[in-house]
Amino acid sequence: MNRIFKLFALVLAVAGLASCGEKDNKPIQNDAAERTVIYTVGDKELHRTVSGDSEWDALLESFCDYAMSGEQVAFYSLGNHSSVASKEAPSISTSDRNELKRWMKAMEKEGKTVNVSYDDRTGKWNGVAYLTIPITHGDYDCYTGVLTCVEMPIGDYGMMTTALVPALQISDDTLLVLEKNGYTMLCGSNYESGDTMTLCGTIETRQLDDSTEYLVLNLTSVSESAIANVWELTYIQSSLDSTQNVGDIYNFSDDGTVTRTSSGTTESGTWTTDADGNLCCSLLPGGGCWSINWVSPQTMIISQINNTNYTVIEFERHAN
Repeated sequence: MNRIFKLFALVLAVAGLASCGEKDNKPIQNDAAERTVIYTVGDKELHRTVSGDSEWDALLESFCDYAMSGEQVAFYSLGNHSSVASKEAPSISTSDRNELKRWMKAMEKEGKTVNVSYDDRTGKWNGVAYLTIPITHGDYDCYTGVLTCVEMPIGDYGMMTTALVPALQISDDTLLVLEKNGYTMLCGSNYESGDTMTLCGTIETRQLDDSTEYLVLNLTSVSESAIANVWELTYIQSSLDSTQNVGDIYNFSDDGTVTRTSSGTTESGTWTTDADGNLCCSLLPGGGCWSINWVSPQTMIISQINNTNYTVIEFERHAN
């Protein structure tokens, strides 16, 4: 991480983060129905069910406190998510506690996973929200930075030096060129310069034709070994109010096979992850491929949008 990548002309459009404001004591209004919140504080994962504005606000206060004490906080809510995107940016940097809580509530309503930390040098909380980058404890390192575009490294594709590839600027002097499935990606509609995001993967050192070194972040959507466990379906919510199959036991094997046991009957099938990191399995309710919102040794949360139906499923690790 101490090697510096300086060789390519940058097309930086650093996002203007939220400005600071004075703290106020006005209550923050939110239509907070009962929700179960899965959250991590450092390496510890916890569940808490809250009901109403006051309990929800108190939990967000505790997230602010944890971050101020030096902990990294991440959370995802099994609540009533809105299908309408808010006007809030997917990242924030602020010294205003209430502004941070408003932002966290807006991101939660969109069904996003939220990461919050605190910088005691600047006195600011920093938050990043995302839809499909899961939490995978211990499998990979995660890095937060500003997405930008750089000239394609000469050593990667011979004379193709005019194309622009996405990279993550994680500090003033450290840039990580992004790679997925062994290929350097191209800048395009999926990669918006200036967006702040957290990406997980492994860092590799590469060399240019002149032997100068640069860094590559090999992206990993989710480790398949994190999925290959026995899970119990504990929660399912959809816009069609369907609650079937709660209590089913899924055994995802590392050879790509899966069984589902429901009311004493066992079915067999297969599972895989696609190029976008989605979990694809015909035995899941409705079948098809599902976005992985959260996966840890204890919990896996997946979601699917099918026409007008939005479904969220929670699994908990089954005690064998």
